[in-house]
This record gives sequence, C-alpha cells and structure tokens, in this order.
Amino acid sequence: MKKRITIAAMVLVLAMAIVLPVVLTGCQDRGEILKVYTWSEYLGDGIAEEFEDYYTKVTGKKVTVKIDLFDENELMYTQINTSKADYDVICPSDYMIEKMINDGLLLKLEDISSYGYEELVDYRDGMSDLVMSGENNLFKYDYDKETGEYNVYSRTYMWGTMGILYAMDSTAYKNSSYGVYSSMQEYVEANGWSVFSDPAMKDVFKFKNSMRDTYVASSIYTLLNERSKYYTPSTTVSSALNATDSATVAKIEEMMLEQYKLSKGLENDEGKEEIISGDIDMVLQWAGDALYAMTSLQEELGLSRPLNYFVPYEGSNIFSDGWCIPKYAKNIEAANLWINFMCRPDIAVRNMDYICYTSGVASQEAFDYLVENWESDDSDAIAVDLSYFFGTDCDFNTTIMIAPEDYDAFTALFPTREVIDRCAVMLDFGAATADMNRLWRDVTGQ
Repeated sequence: MKKRITIAAMVLVLAMAIVLPVVLTGCQDRGEILKVYTWSEYLGDGIAEEFEDYYTKVTGKKVTVKIDLFDENELMYTQINTSKADYDVICPSDYMIEKMINDGLLLKLEDISSYGYEELVDYRDGMSDLVMSGENNLFKYDYDKETGEYNVYSRTYMWGTMGILYAMDSTAYKNSSYGVYSSMQEYVEANGWSVFSDPAMKDVFKFKNSMRDTYVASSIYTLLNERSKYYTPSTTVSSALNATDSATVAKIEEMMLEQYKLSKGLENDEGKEEIISGDIDMVLQWAGDALYAMTSLQEELGLSRPLNYFVPYEGSNIFSDGWCIPKYAKNIEAANLWINFMCRPDIAVRNMDYICYTSGVASQEAFDYLVENWESDDSDAIAVDLSYFFGTDCDFNTTIMIAPEDYDAFTALFPTREVIDRCAVMLDFGAATADMNRLWRDVTGQ
C-alpha cells in the first residue's frame, strides 16, 4: 500500500522518475544495475545507497540501484506481464503477489548460501510467524503448489490494517439519527462502517479512489453491520471481503452506491491533508497513512487537529506488501541480496520508522525501537502484548506500556491481537476482476 506523500514530494518523485533512468543507466553493464520497481516514498533515506555498499562488501562487485515508481498494482502488473519489463525486484501488494504467482510471473527466491560469499548472512527467515509459514501465518498467498511450501516467492516488507481516520473535534455526529452520543469517538466506535451510510455524515467524508479499498468498507458494512438491510451475521469477514457471486455483489453495489452519494467524493492520497485542514472529518484510510496524519504530517503542514484511527468492530482488511523477483529480471543475484538486505533488522527498523507501516521482521531491534519511541512509565499506561508478533519463546519481554494519549496512534502501527483477529486478507478476485471493475464504474461513473 502506498505510503504518505505530500504535493511537494510528488513533484520531486515525478522528477526522479523521469531523470533517474537516464542518469543511472548510462553505459553500465546490466549486471552492474539493480532495477527496483516500488511505491513512492517506500524506502528510508539512504537505504538504496547503503545497499550498494553492502553489495560491494559482500560480493566484491559494484552495483547501482535504479528505482522506478508505480502508484497502482495493476500498472506494475502490466509493465511486467505485457511489456515484459526487466525489473529485478518489485514490491506488490498481497493479492497481486497471489495473481503473479498464479500467472507464472514470479521467480522463486534463491538459496543465497549457494553464492559462496563468506560475509553473507541470511536474514530472510527473521520474520514474524504472523507473516511466515505456520498456523499463525495470515498471508498465505505465497504458496507453492508443487511443494506445498509458503513464502518461496516473497518476503513481507510492510503490513497493516484499513480503518477510519476521523477528526475527534467533528460535531457532525450530533445530527445523527443513530442515537445520542457524547463525542465523535463514541459515535464512530459504536457504529463502525455504518458511519459512511449516515445522512448526518453527508459531504464530511471521502472514500479511496480504489475499487478494492472502498469495497472493504462497503462489503463489510453490507453483510456484517446491524444497520444494513442485508445484514448476514453468519458471514465471515473473509467471505465478505472476497465476495464475488452475483447475488451478493449486487447487494454490496447497492449499498456502495448509497455511501458514495453521501461522500464528498474520492481521494487518491490527499485525504490526510484534507482532514487535517478541516475540509473533511473522516476518510477511509490505511493504518500507516493514518499514523502519519496523526503525527508528523501535522507538523509538516503547520496545522494541528486531533485525529483518531479506528478499525471497526465488524472487521476489516489486513494487508501486506512484499519484495519479489519478477520473471524477466536480469540481475537475479543482486535481487535476492536486495531482499535479504531489506530483512536485515536495522534496515527493517529504519524503513518502518520512515514509512509508518509495520515491518514483517520480528527482531530485538524492532522491539527496542518501539520501547525507545513509545514506552511510557506513567502509572496509567496501558499494557500492549505483542507476543503474537514477536513470538512467545523470544528472550525478551514482548509487552510494552503505552500512555493513554498515545494508545490509538501506537495501535495504528501495531494493532492488538484482538484487532487482527477480526480482520482478514483480501485476495485476488481472479476471473471476477472484470465484473468488479464494472461495479466500480457503475458506482462512480469512472
């Protein structure tokens, strides 16, 4: 999922996307270039340059990292599938990794110990059980049908939830026909996804300009919120998110259209700025972008507004992005070493700090980072148990104490086990993709 990016940064990113291929390609041998295709603002400062140094130290050879950017999984897919672009390493979202595996567009990760480099340490298995093979693995899309093994094509880079980012000083809830509430927080937490169907919220919220993201809110509301006329409590969150049968989709489309008419429209990545400036009071949002809006973005904009992030009680989407090697890669060894480098604990922590999403790497360094930046010794601090992520057999305490005023922001970065248990992965729609895109066109007129 794309990380936060301001208008000024977008100008810089676009300039880089145009200039870098010309500057970096030159007359270098292709074996000296690592072509990375990823989301904008998805690498910490200096990480690419440090990989170049790491690569030289380990292999004795030189490499130049060339980064190109995409803002949609489907655009990236087209470049690989149709244009046969020879990118060496890519960072798709979960459902797209699943699709690319099924379409034969990804290469299996290699055993890097076979490269014979003495100083090479394999960091790729230092991942949380939450994102790796095993009974706790949420992201089982990376599956080799021949061997029955998981995580042979990718390593999870970042993961998070989808929920509602809302302004706590909003007064729109006072006009709700749902009941009487003492605050915007009480209103949102009591009503979940149905807030987007409340006439009192007309023109104070925006949806994502994305069929899949908006489908999260509408499908779960339609089937799992008590206020929906199509409430079906026997439905699971996974079934709702991945519903593609015509009868169910028709119900979801009907509800989505009602919600869309109440919205102030769609936003691509500017919703964070709009809610801080007061143009809207709620936005469908990814956890990392919500955390960014709740913290440093306000300082960058020179504005201040109390915000909160909530994963509705009915459930939501839990997503991930992962590093993979596409079929037409030319520098496969460097690509495998790049993925290994991204899994190195100190690098994973720096990327997590920069991006505001949660790394898949479960290390002492990651927990120490949380303690340094979030731990509170206040008498009223709230204990958050992270053993589900770091493991129950690690040699350090996995409970962190969070000040009440920081609790919502922290749990946007690291959701509690309770939140995770009410979320599910949204898979590739497969053969139903065209029908789902048609639904989106019908709702939005796009």
